[in-house]
Amino acid sequence: MEIQNISDTYEYSARYSVILCDLWGVIHNGEKIHKHSQDFLEKVKNDGKKIILISNAPRPNFTVEEQLRNKLGLSSDLYDYVVTSGDITAMQLNKKNTEKNYYHIGPDKDKDLLSIIELSQKKEIYSSDFILCTGINDDLSDPNNGPVESANDYLKILEEIHKLKLEMVCANPDKIVYRGDTKIDCAGAVALKYEKMGGKVKYFGKPHIEIYEHILTELNKDEPEIEKKDLLAIGDSFSTDILGANNFNIDALFIKSGIHHKEINETNDINVIAKRYLSTLPAKLITSNNL
Repeated sequence: MEIQNISDTYEYSARYSVILCDLWGVIHNGEKIHKHSQDFLEKVKNDGKKIILISNAPRPNFTVEEQLRNKLGLSSDLYDYVVTSGDITAMQLNKKNTEKNYYHIGPDKDKDLLSIIELSQKKEIYSSDFILCTGINDDLSDPNNGPVESANDYLKILEEIHKLKLEMVCANPDKIVYRGDTKIDCAGAVALKYEKMGGKVKYFGKPHIEIYEHILTELNKDEPEIEKKDLLAIGDSFSTDILGANNFNIDALFIKSGIHHKEINETNDINVIAKRYLSTLPAKLITSNNL
């Protein structure tokens, strides 16, 4: 795999008409918007291109947009719309399982997602048809001791779920994120623990193709000439952003300053990481330090 590092992401993106841009790790770090990323969005939007913010947040797009606007100060003028793994989870569950019920593992802040899922939520595992995992219940951090909870705190309940042979639906395939400099476990980390026990897990969001298919369908409602070659996916995670772009056969740009930043000291480290997550390596990988 040839690795080409570019210094000007805006100039490189000029050949594409639609940018699919990851949020956490690329646009912001959970605490603030990166100035260089905001500058990139401003220049791309001034050119009249479409920017779709594509996130593995287990929440509806309207909740994520509100957080971007009110908490982080990102203007809605800098993108066209947001699509989340939460959106796709709700769409798929509402379409296929309207008579089923579920038990929720995740924080109270994800109740906005539950509000758009047209299934019954149960308070007991034993009366549920499947498990919906949106994350760990307490993903905040103690300033002195780091994260309050991790995926390991869920081993006991996962063992109970496994005994009942319940499928888990994971609304966020991410295993970790960094909030500032603190590493936080996500729903994907809990789901991985369950898979290692032999449990069955269905994931929605990057790198799975449903989220990309939905975006392309929505784009073509207004502009039916949009094709895969017109799309550029930008992200910082090999296991979600880059693998997802490969799965959907669209071009990708890897941001080195994101989730893998502690693993990259030299160019060959990128090869090592890529081989860990990609079954088929692209002939060329375009990378940049940041947007």
